[in-house]
Amino acid sequence: MYPLAILIGGPTATQKTRLAYEIQKKLPSIIINSDSMQVYNDLASLTNAPSNEEIREYSCKLFKFIEYPEKCNVGLWFTNVLKVLSQTKEKIPIFVGGTGLYLESLYGKISAIPEIPARVETKIKKLHKKHGNSVFFRKLEQVDEVYSKKISRNDTQRLLRAITVKIATGKNLTYWHGKVSKKVFKKIIYLTISVDRGKLYKSIDDRCLKIMKSNAVNEVSSFLKKKKKIDHPLHKSIGFSIIEEYLMGIKTFKESLDLFRQETRRYAKRQITWFRNRPKEAIEMNFSDAKKYLLKNI
Repeated sequence: MYPLAILIGGPTATQKTRLAYEIQKKLPSIIINSDSMQVYNDLASLTNAPSNEEIREYSCKLFKFIEYPEKCNVGLWFTNVLKVLSQTKEKIPIFVGGTGLYLESLYGKISAIPEIPARVETKIKKLHKKHGNSVFFRKLEQVDEVYSKKISRNDTQRLLRAITVKIATGKNLTYWHGKVSKKVFKKIIYLTISVDRGKLYKSIDDRCLKIMKSNAVNEVSSFLKKKKKIDHPLHKSIGFSIIEEYLMGIKTFKESLDLFRQETRRYAKRQITWFRNRPKEAIEMNFSDAKKYLLKNI
């Protein structure tokens, strides 16, 4: 078990990465990416991943290390975290990102569900489209009575997940939920960064403009040429479909930028809700207070 970890979470565009950079320069530490989209090497400008220069300068790990069409999930990410920790034992890990499930896993809260083959997911979706929630829920009651009592019969997403896991692994979700990860750290300092709503939206608007004027459009154009007919997280990244329509001539630059900003704001709202409701261990602070707190308490 490692002595200490710093977790910096919160919604997009709250300068989490900047805070991590400033702390990294003050402490013997490394930065570990905890953003589920910035793990991919493709679309790095669109996902606002650090540059290669920043990665080297600030000792960043697990950014842009997954090649398309490989997928990353919390289990794979966690496995790679353990590898990084074993190689950097003398450094304090600073986990930074907006993917709350990744951060939460560091408390020993993830199950070891194997990667589900895409063909199985596709098959189950087709069956669901044919039979609907009622049939799927009755099946769930048969194969996982415990989990069926925890969800609504109208919760399509969780129904699909439960049946898919059972078909793919032969074990139900209740079994896998019992196989949770072990705690990795003796002490965790978990901060979530908060920003005034008006300032947050201004930051989002500025970031979206910067991304649209960066290499993101060219990235999406190149990516579309190799895009495979599979369900992949990158296809659902914020702004991807908007830039795709811009490249097709369906939307103007201004229309695309406005939509990109709207979509990012909605995403930030969902993140705010998640971070305020889920991690009981987290302390919510603004950027300045968070920096002072970390430097004082480490």
